[in-house]
Amino acid sequence: MSSWTETFRGAVMASEYDPESSMNSRLYIERFDQATWFLLHSIGVSPRTIKQAGRRIAVVRQNFQYVRELRGGELVRIESGFIAVGRKHLRFLHRMFDVESGALIATSDVTAVQASLDSGKTETLPDSQVEKARGLTITEDEIE
Repeated sequence: MSSWTETFRGAVMASEYDPESSMNSRLYIERFDQATWFLLHSIGVSPRTIKQAGRRIAVVRQNFQYVRELRGGELVRIESGFIAVGRKHLRFLHRMFDVESGALIATSDVTAVQASLDSGKTETLPDSQVEKARGLTITEDEIE
């Protein structure tokens, strides 16, 4: 099995927080979305390649857990890993951390599929993507 893959690193900028210096809630989702693309890139999927294949990524389930707020000026890091890989779906987990303290900030548990741009129907994942994702699967011990 594998260990976590770093999929995002950044800072909470002045334009991203509210008057109380807390990061705006929509930005947690945006950061997790960016992390998703870097995780998918690790198995050979990018916005360009998925479009060339006549497909799109469809998130069919997403669950967020917020542990504590990020404040303006804080540094953030996201690590990600696959927790289930099927013939037609990928399930992965993102964990967001405060870089300086190491504190867990939030998590995002996502199930996604690839769907045809023409029909909108779910497609079987290419064997190469399934194999790479299984190689990046996080064990139950690593999730704890």
